[in-house]
Amino acid sequence: MDEALNAIAVNNRRAAAHHPLAELRTEYSEIAKKAGYDDVMAYMRSDEHNYKVTEYLRRDAMEARADGAAACIVCPTEIAKQYCDKPIEILGIGNCVLEAMTPHLEIVGTREVFRQVYEVTGVKPEEIDLLMTNDFFMSSAFVAAEESGYIPAGQVWDYALAGRTAFDGDKPINTNGGRCSFGHAHAASGLADIYETVLQMRGLANERQVKKLPKTALIRGFGGGSHNLCAIILRTVE
Repeated sequence: MDEALNAIAVNNRRAAAHHPLAELRTEYSEIAKKAGYDDVMAYMRSDEHNYKVTEYLRRDAMEARADGAAACIVCPTEIAKQYCDKPIEILGIGNCVLEAMTPHLEIVGTREVFRQVYEVTGVKPEEIDLLMTNDFFMSSAFVAAEESGYIPAGQVWDYALAGRTAFDGDKPINTNGGRCSFGHAHAASGLADIYETVLQMRGLANERQVKKLPKTALIRGFGGGSHNLCAIILRTVE
């Protein structure tokens, strides 16, 4: 688990390094070298530089709080092409709220919102080309990836270690760097994920553009005082 979370942190920072709006843009390889480490993963395992704050999570697997704002323009699909060449359609949304005492709150709620959004849209997990998810604790990305079926259950750690969840891998997750590198502006972060997703679906993400142009994307939001969870599926309008 430690190695997998560190691998995700390194890959997410690579993505953030290519994002002009990211809060943290210095790659860990450079940080490690300045600290006297030739091996970036040895630096990531260092209790001196990246100490543990829980049994599994290290300092750099926690959110990087930031100021920020986000907005999007929504209109009926039928008229969208009057305003842009490549509109993105909201196929459906799943939503639930669970009180904080619910055991395994995030897992239970995540499973439910994905069930809802797949049911309302008819989309299957194998159709998803890109996953964006709230990861204010980096392990949260594991939950979303497996509960959505985007990555087979019990295998996300292996995908992370192999670099497959990086922006240049075949199962990209959080191509803006996620909450721990892009930054977390709390209420603005969900729409910031929408912004990143649309850039990727339109092929406008420049150096961090994913290898396969996404046609269908899944976004999971999680947070707020009411412990609200949501899932949104976007698809490029042909």
